Amino acid sequence: MTSITIKPEILIIDDDRDVGEALEILLSKLGYNSTFFDSVEKGKEYFEKESNPIVFLDIHMPKTSGLDVLPYFKNLNPATQVIMMTGERDINNVVTSLTHKASDFLLKPFSLQTVRIAAQRALDYYTLLKEKEARDENILRDLRLASKIQKKILSVPVISPLEVAVDNTPASFVSGDFYVLSKIDNKIMVLLGDIEDHGVTSGLIGLLMTSIAREAYKENQDPSNVLKRMNLELAQEIGTHSLTAAVAVIDLEKKTIRYARGGHPFPVLYQASGQKLLNEKSGQLLGIMDALEFESHEIPYETGDVLFLYSDGLLNSLSSPLFKELEEVRKKGLGIEEYQEAIRTFSKVSLPTREFRDDSSYLLLRL
Repeated sequence: MTSITIKPEILIIDDDRDVGEALEILLSKLGYNSTFFDSVEKGKEYFEKESNPIVFLDIHMPKTSGLDVLPYFKNLNPATQVIMMTGERDINNVVTSLTHKASDFLLKPFSLQTVRIAAQRALDYYTLLKEKEARDENILRDLRLASKIQKKILSVPVISPLEVAVDNTPASFVSGDFYVLSKIDNKIMVLLGDIEDHGVTSGLIGLLMTSIAREAYKENQDPSNVLKRMNLELAQEIGTHSLTAAVAVIDLEKKTIRYARGGHPFPVLYQASGQKLLNEKSGQLLGIMDALEFESHEIPYETGDVLFLYSDGLLNSLSSPLFKELEEVRKKGLGIEEYQEAIRTFSKVSLPTREFRDDSSYLLLRL
């Protein structure tokens, strides 16, 4: 624990001036600066400006009880250590003080030794809390930076002639969901993956998978090969996380979609004739076994069709009302913006609170 070389100022509030001044002298002998008030209101006014790390507070005062004032200090600065003082040996006061988050209890008359122990214990705990606060602030800053970097890396490239709409909403700062859009000649690969768990580790693995997927796609434009390469990397090199993914390769010349899945929710193709689930048999969860094969399937498409890929953080049931909403958008022949607006509206109403939320992502492509 980092030591504090300059001891902080202690605030004393007691209606008995003799007691307050005596405590000031004891604290001075122990190397502390202190300020004494025999008025609760003046003490509170001073605390509002100085936010003292340690407060010695009398329980029994003429116009108010220190037990009633205690929450005031803790609400203004939760790290402040409040040491309650009383001349009565009343166990009920001890219990009530601790319930209201007092850090210690000092019985009058007190000695130099009891004051030393109470002040040092309060200072140690205050220091511990401030160090934790500093660490938490550093972690929060790093998480915000990691989130910003992830968004830049996963930015959506222009994939002519397709219209693309993407959203990736992390449960907390960094998402374990990721996507890849890559064009080679007249073929466009679109991939949506969902790393087990969420957070920084899952986000980093997801970024690694985007690199693996791009390399695999350059070697072989079959989506099953992309999943196979990703699975080998996860199973043999990472060994700690699993992954679901759906990959589609769109052939602009032949107007076909060749796709493969590994444990991922079914992609959906919205055509003029209706909604089609791409639910043919595919592979298992990635990262569990290194010897997995993934079947590829091919279907034709027409210009204007909309391909929808999503993670289970957005949709985890084929009976979800969102599918009906998107079907209505399809029937009206609306654009990709209306598909996206339907998803936004559904998300606001249906997704759980942040505390219980999973990463949520989707890809919409107007072909």
